[in-house]
Amino acid sequence: MVRFFARVGRGALLMALALGVVACGPGYLDKAEKIPATEENKAVFAVLQKYHKAMEDQDSAGLKELISARYHENGGTTHTDEDDYGIDKLHAAVLGKLRDNVKRLQFRIRLVDLSIKDEKALVDYEYHGRVLLTEGGRDAFHTWNDFNRMVLIREDGGWKISSGL
Repeated sequence: MVRFFARVGRGALLMALALGVVACGPGYLDKAEKIPATEENKAVFAVLQKYHKAMEDQDSAGLKELISARYHENGGTTHTDEDDYGIDKLHAAVLGKLRDNVKRLQFRIRLVDLSIKDEKALVDYEYHGRVLLTEGGRDAFHTWNDFNRMVLIREDGGWKISSGL
């Protein structure tokens, strides 16, 4: 080993070390989409991963920890606010259905885009899922594939979901 270092010039060794440091950048959260694995991006992505785990585990308490007190959803329509809801309806209706109607849930998430500006993060992702639902006393499997945008805001020193569940 000593002979190797003696043969390699000191400059060449320093150059190799410098190239190694430059080549080992922050990496990517999703290599296909080239989303840099910065500390901020990792913190936002960690919330998405916790959301994924809590959904699969049907852990409504874990989901509640991820959701902002300022949560607001437009109910899928933009022409009216009659179907909009906030944190209260989310806890009562949406999380209640997860607890009462879902027997088993599996899904995969693929990160598509992530952007952070000031106190707001936009996370676009694709998901593929399979769920065993109980409705009207009957069990049925449903599968789906869709894209979604989750909006997170800085709150209480971390990131919380403000819409897009």
